[in-house]
Amino acid sequence: MSEILLGAEPQSWPGGRTGVLVVHGFTGSPGSMRVVADAIAEAGHTVELPLLPGHGTSVAEMDATAW
Repeated sequence: MSEILLGAEPQSWPGGRTGVLVVHGFTGSPGSMRVVADAIAEAGHTVELPLLPGHGTSVAEMDATAW
C-alpha cells in the first residue's frame, strides 16, 4: 500500500450511543468529509470516517483496486 496523503487519513470520534458512518465519494478521501464528521461528533454522536480502498494514496493504487 502506498503512503496515505496528508489529510486523507481515516478518523474516529468516540461519542454517544448513536453511531454515524460518514463516507467520502469516488476519488475522494476523508478530508473532503471532515467538516461534516466534526459537526456530527460535536452533536454528541460516535463517528467513523474510513478511507476507502484505493483512495487517498496514488492514482496507480486506485487503478489497481478491484471492487
